[in-house]
Amino acid sequence: MASAHDFFLLGDHEAAKHLVASTLQGEGFTVTTTPTGGLLAKRGSAAATVWLGGLAGKNFHMSFVVDFMVDQQGRLVARLNRNMTGGALKGGAIGAAKTNTAFEQTANAIGSALHQAGVLAESISQP
Repeated sequence: MASAHDFFLLGDHEAAKHLVASTLQGEGFTVTTTPTGGLLAKRGSAAATVWLGGLAGKNFHMSFVVDFMVDQQGRLVARLNRNMTGGALKGGAIGAAKTNTAFEQTANAIGSALHQAGVLAESISQP
């Protein structure tokens, strides 16, 4: 079960950041900028999750963060992160499973969009 996924990107850094943000929005997340220039992606209802836990269904609240950095080769690295305990604390085993599934689907969607745009050099899942 991965806690982060790194995407190594070619080309214009700002265009790649925009593509990552629009992909997250396409996956149903509300995206805002973090103080460090990354992205905070949230979806679901915190209230429904508090009341129903893992049984909140499509309203199960989750959030992921994308941090951006530049590697030694000058490539933009987009690191999709998740809080390993957040899903379990909010919804027990069901919440953890929902968060894991959503994280994998989100990583796959970002990877696919970047590949289709021709900007994905490589991607690595981090434990």
